[in-house]
Amino acid sequence: MRTVKAQYSNRRRVTAFTLVEVLIAVAIFGMAASVLMSAFVNALLSRESAAKYDLLNADIRAVRMQLLLEPKLEDAEDGNEYETVHSGEASWEAQVEPTDVVDLFQVGLSIRFSEPPEGLVADYSETLYLLRPTWSESDERSELLQDKREALEDTRRDFNF
Repeated sequence: MRTVKAQYSNRRRVTAFTLVEVLIAVAIFGMAASVLMSAFVNALLSRESAAKYDLLNADIRAVRMQLLLEPKLEDAEDGNEYETVHSGEASWEAQVEPTDVVDLFQVGLSIRFSEPPEGLVADYSETLYLLRPTWSESDERSELLQDKREALEDTRRDFNF
């Protein structure tokens, strides 16, 4: 008997993970991996979407520049067509309204793209305020300047210097 006890006491006790512990660890790793994978996929999709918007915004800036290059009011209101780099042909037109400020116009710009990037709309519109002296009629300009001059003189009459 003594020899059997001696044999047991000389053995080292080996520690190991149980099957349940291993299964729990694998389950936790699987959940963490799926969360990380979905975050990675979402980041890739948002990067692709941002790239599409960047392309469309570049084309919008190019069409806006075409409006700004129009020296005549009538040509700006008639609009034009412009071949963009990424969105096909862009047809644009502008609705121009004068404001109470001399040479300042409120412009409603509407653009229609023939081939917008996939998943983005073909129509775009925005409102701009443009300072364009070449678009002003001389008589309108004179009337606005006279009105402003009179308003300034009225405010000065109220003050005694």
